[in-house]
Amino acid sequence: MSYYLDDKWIKEALIKRKSQFSLVSVFETKDPKRLTQFLKFVLSRPWRKRGSTEIPAKVYIFFDWRGLFKVTLRDGQIHYDPVSPISPQSDNPFVRMISTMQQTQTIMDLNVALRYIDSLFRTDENIVFVIVGLFKPHDSLTSAVRSWVFDDTLYPRGHFVAIFVEDAKMLFDDMTLQNLIVVKVPYSTNEEREFLISNIAREFRSIVGRVNINGIVQATKGLTLHETESVILESIYKFKSLRYDVVSKFKNEMIRKSEVVEIVEPEYGFEAIGGYDYLKEFIKLNIIKVLRNPEKARRLGLRPPRGLLLFGMPGTGKTLFAKALAKELEIPFLEMKTENIVSSLYGETERNMAKALRIADEVAPCILFIDEVDRFGRRTGIETDSGTTRRTFSVFLSWLGKKEREAIVVATTNRPEDLDEAFIRVGRFDYIIPVLLPDYKARVEILKVHTQVVRKVALAPNVNLEVIASKTELFTGAELEELVIRAGRHALKMDKDRVDMSDFEYAIQTFKINESERRRQLKRYIDLAEKFCNDVEFMKHLTEHYSNMVSRIEALKEEMGL
Repeated sequence: MSYYLDDKWIKEALIKRKSQFSLVSVFETKDPKRLTQFLKFVLSRPWRKRGSTEIPAKVYIFFDWRGLFKVTLRDGQIHYDPVSPISPQSDNPFVRMISTMQQTQTIMDLNVALRYIDSLFRTDENIVFVIVGLFKPHDSLTSAVRSWVFDDTLYPRGHFVAIFVEDAKMLFDDMTLQNLIVVKVPYSTNEEREFLISNIAREFRSIVGRVNINGIVQATKGLTLHETESVILESIYKFKSLRYDVVSKFKNEMIRKSEVVEIVEPEYGFEAIGGYDYLKEFIKLNIIKVLRNPEKARRLGLRPPRGLLLFGMPGTGKTLFAKALAKELEIPFLEMKTENIVSSLYGETERNMAKALRIADEVAPCILFIDEVDRFGRRTGIETDSGTTRRTFSVFLSWLGKKEREAIVVATTNRPEDLDEAFIRVGRFDYIIPVLLPDYKARVEILKVHTQVVRKVALAPNVNLEVIASKTELFTGAELEELVIRAGRHALKMDKDRVDMSDFEYAIQTFKINESERRRQLKRYIDLAEKFCNDVEFMKHLTEHYSNMVSRIEALKEEMGL
């Protein structure tokens, strides 16, 4: 199937080649259609001009499994002719028979293929050598590439090496990559997917009927051209229509296969967050309103929000806020799998980080949620290998500062004081916001959410959520949810049909909370809020909500002589 393809990424590499930056380019892509696009681009037009004479390229390709081939374009189709091992000339019939047999074979060994191409580089002109399918470093490839890059005699001959791999660091060390052209090939552009989907819809119009092309184009954002074509055809073959749910399921599965990012579909918005009205209102006005009114925001000189950094003690609902924000905005929620990012293998941690960030860029606009971001938001820390933390920090910090970034980062930490100053400066995150223990009103709302919204609990008439809230002053939101569950378990154990007040009283007694330590934690986070929160208006509302708690904490400190 032929369709429009954006070739800017090819032209970008060839311009660098003409400027003699390097004659080796690494194209980072996992899309097989990009290889076909590159070959047709090179084969269908003059490679060089000498006066009025147009000189075509002589293209060779090495597949890791299939071997070495010469590539030609005939009748618009790409043809691969095997390159056989060189056989000695002889009058001996037996030797000639063996030679004839070898002509039907191809060079399978990478070392032999590299030496064959090297000999062509030094005796011929306008050779384009393509390498595909390698997934690990090869000493011979690194040696050959370094030799070619630094050999000035090869540049005037018009040679070019194109290596297709998902991640350049899978094949080459940093020192070698500094001398190569590295091009990140786009997964797909809106224009490419629109052209592709429109063509397919026309071919199957008798089956699918009228289609909302724009909607499907947006739904397939973040997929390669190959993946887009596959999911569209799958939807047609299975359901005789183009269905969003098929695209969504396929897309989610592709993201999960990366193992560095998980895509989650939040079930609830802010209606499932009890209390914290000041925080919800702040996010609605400063984040959601800007994103829902892009034209007006642009006229007022506002750029799209770039992210939130939420800090506070565990269990206060930071993750819940992130998911609710994605639900409110109706955009994908991607969760970075930090346990899969960190690796003991050299260079693997930063490669995993770069991979996760690229997925976020391709899916954007989206929420990229990073829990315990202090693992990546500092230059030094627990090293999984020499320099890993520093390199990973640099990758992450560079991405956070990209002006064109559309992914909204929502990061959480329990220790904001551990974060590097460069990480939390203006431009990385829009707002740095504390999420503290729920106050009385919030506790009442949280109890309502967990008895009436998230789960429907059969409550006896004597259950008074206000009384329960007054007895759980230092509880986190997570502990209040657990309280409801424990009360239900007790009711079941007592063979009741409904949860009554005695079940909640029993559940409260089962919690062992160190009140003095919890109050110290709350005071610590209020102090941190005064240091790190970068919005005066928000801090004013925060102080008003927690003034009573702070007063009790100060009184307790005086009693304890602190």
